[in-house]
Amino acid sequence: MIRTTLFAAALTAMSVPALADPFTLFIHESPADIALRSDMTEAGAAYWALWAAYSAMLGETGMVRGGAPLVVSGGDGNTISGYFILETTQAEAEALAALAPAATRGGRVAVVPHYPMPGMSN
Repeated sequence: MIRTTLFAAALTAMSVPALADPFTLFIHESPADIALRSDMTEAGAAYWALWAAYSAMLGETGMVRGGAPLVVSGGDGNTISGYFILETTQAEAEALAALAPAATRGGRVAVVPHYPMPGMSN
């Protein structure tokens, strides 16, 4: 219910036209969540269901330009386990990052603007 309300509020805020720029959301997950990736129990299924719902919600915004889960090896803290590339504003990217499962489960999501390189497209 709260997540649905936050999503609705985020979409309402995003309906106001603004200049869009490319941002990458770097997903940093806790060791416990990394372990759930290969867990074949209900806990593992619930983990992937959270990410499927989040990915679908991002897709509905029309802002996604790419992304992928990453292969993770070792690590003793929050590990970069994936990323999403969005074309949006800083405020919208930060609002969407706050809704990511990692942001609510002991990890974090870093919002990083792309640096424009002369002669190359974003």
